[in-house]
Amino acid sequence: MLRPLTFLDDFDRRLFERLTRRQRRLADRSLRQLSNSANRSMLWLAIAGLIAFLGGRAGRRAAFRGVISIALTSTLVNLPLKYLARRPRPPRRRGDRPLPVSLPTSFSFPSGHSASAFAFATGVGLEEPWLLLPILPLAAGVAYSRVHLRVHYPFDVLVGAAIGTGMGLASGLLTRVARQWWDPVIPLSETESAGTKQLILVVSPHAGHEHKLARARQLMAARGLDVVAEIAVDDLQRLPDLLRRNGSPPPIVVAAGGDGTVGAVANAVIATPAVLGILPLGTSNDFARSIKIPMHVNKAVRLLAGGRFSRHDAGKLMRDGQPPRHFVHAAATGINVKFASFATRADLRARFGRLTYAVAMAIAMKERPIFSCEVECEGRTERLSLVHLAVINAPIFGGFLDLKLPGANPDDRTLDVIMIEHLPIPRMLRSALYPILHVHRPIRGFRTLQASRLRVRTEQPMDVTLDGEIAGKIPGTFEIVPAGLRVITPASFKDKHR
Repeated sequence: MLRPLTFLDDFDRRLFERLTRRQRRLADRSLRQLSNSANRSMLWLAIAGLIAFLGGRAGRRAAFRGVISIALTSTLVNLPLKYLARRPRPPRRRGDRPLPVSLPTSFSFPSGHSASAFAFATGVGLEEPWLLLPILPLAAGVAYSRVHLRVHYPFDVLVGAAIGTGMGLASGLLTRVARQWWDPVIPLSETESAGTKQLILVVSPHAGHEHKLARARQLMAARGLDVVAEIAVDDLQRLPDLLRRNGSPPPIVVAAGGDGTVGAVANAVIATPAVLGILPLGTSNDFARSIKIPMHVNKAVRLLAGGRFSRHDAGKLMRDGQPPRHFVHAAATGINVKFASFATRADLRARFGRLTYAVAMAIAMKERPIFSCEVECEGRTERLSLVHLAVINAPIFGGFLDLKLPGANPDDRTLDVIMIEHLPIPRMLRSALYPILHVHRPIRGFRTLQASRLRVRTEQPMDVTLDGEIAGKIPGTFEIVPAGLRVITPASFKDKHR
């Protein structure tokens, strides 16, 4: 047994000497930068974030599996294996050129860098094979850099790559178990559940989620849910007649789409005995995330079949001579209106695809027109010059990033108000990052407050986005409607109004 290991060790050392005997300044510098970027797997975590941001649901699954693969591999390699093998690092000899990287203090076998690199590549590639084209050469480069920079023997790197590949394959089982374990749809008793099996489905014909909607219809039928009517969100004027026609209790009105569709349906049902159900088929689904609606279609359908009625706050915009318009996530004017007008343009969508939102935000931030307004809250009136005003009902934003407005709560009977003056771009970006990073530091020109009622006056009528859609105008008054909306939610959502 010892003779083959001795022979392999001798061969490994000779190969190491052959690969590292020459100095190559350009290769040393390039591979040093590549190797250092993979320290603590930061390179792979950054790529995972990029894939998740740009790749939609499939990209998020691939990124998640890649990160799980790294976690499994790092735990196995850096804890038991290195200390079992206890192989020293390649020795330093007199006359050797200085190492272009610092020599790690851990043992040499197996290589953690190469293990993590191939674990990530395997995990991502099994979910999205085309991503192997850019990631696999990068992983091979990181693995080779560890030999070239003389911190590992070749055999350390090869075994590390093999272990990483194996862990990437094994990660599929763990991700499946994790998805089954993390299931917010908890079965409820008969007295707690929504009860009715009849649904009115409201869909957005321009949302581009036909395959998800088709899957949802199949799941509804399989669970005994009866879709008594299906209407487009543009035909919501038909809803009162459909509710009257289908008796008592009325059907659950299901908004199949994003925040705009949910907000429009909420506005239609808030003054009726109907209950709102949500199929989160949009891009961000921020309101659904705020009340813990599961993002997967099959779990969302399960919730429609067995969720409970909860009461939830809504926001309301009132304008003289106009009927009130309700919203569930947020109302905004200024930058958000510019963003919405660009993000819904067909030519931008055709040209930029998934990047449309990023491009639209960049254009809106560049233009950011200033408007003057008078804000009245709790008996105080202020005259302000702003580029953005947001009145927020539900605290989650940023889609799958699941960011939360600090101090906000989906059922606190108040609206969270953000007012931004005309700021230089760096300061504006900083003002946006501070709440995300939970940094409580005041920034001049960036103000927040909480109010149950806010009156905004402007010299000229201005468009307002309600739940992401341009659907209202100011001057007007924003008010909270406490417990005004009945929604189907999972048992894990804490309803303060029950």
